[in-house]
Amino acid sequence: MNNKERAFVIALIVAALLPFVSWVLSALGVPCRSILDDEGLRWLFRHTSDCLHSRLVMFALCCLMMQGVIKKTLLPLGKTFRDPCFWRYTAVYAVVFLTIIFAAIAPDSPLLSITGGLAGSPLLDGLLFLGWFSFIVFCLCYGHSKREPWWEMLTHGIRSHSLAIPFAIVVSFCWQCIQYMSL
Repeated sequence: MNNKERAFVIALIVAALLPFVSWVLSALGVPCRSILDDEGLRWLFRHTSDCLHSRLVMFALCCLMMQGVIKKTLLPLGKTFRDPCFWRYTAVYAVVFLTIIFAAIAPDSPLLSITGGLAGSPLLDGLLFLGWFSFIVFCLCYGHSKREPWWEMLTHGIRSHSLAIPFAIVVSFCWQCIQYMSL
């Protein structure tokens, strides 16, 4: 068993033990909620699927897709930087991305916060994922011009690191259980 598999098994064991740990701690009088009482079981069954769309899982998925498209389209960098097609796509990408950013920070933009500033705005909340998504689209367009199948580019990172997403789901589940216990 390699280190990735060992970490995944440890995370699964922690996830399986957390309900019992919460029950023992609450029985000992420690101020925490038990996952195994009536309210805890209702919470568990209502919120178990929440870990599938948590930020950690989305972050893992984006990183894996990004790794795949970079490896399949942009590497080796020396060859890519000499390709005139790459620079054309880069120019289009930069113009589109800068246009979106400048339109979003215009004074009457709906992406600004209620106070009209960037702090706490929907733009800042989604900027990281917007940047990732647009970069993935850029790499897919450039890879398509090189006749690389888009499904190969998108799934390469996921296939290379097959335990990353299940690991993120389990860690997200553990985090949600700990948050429930501490309320």
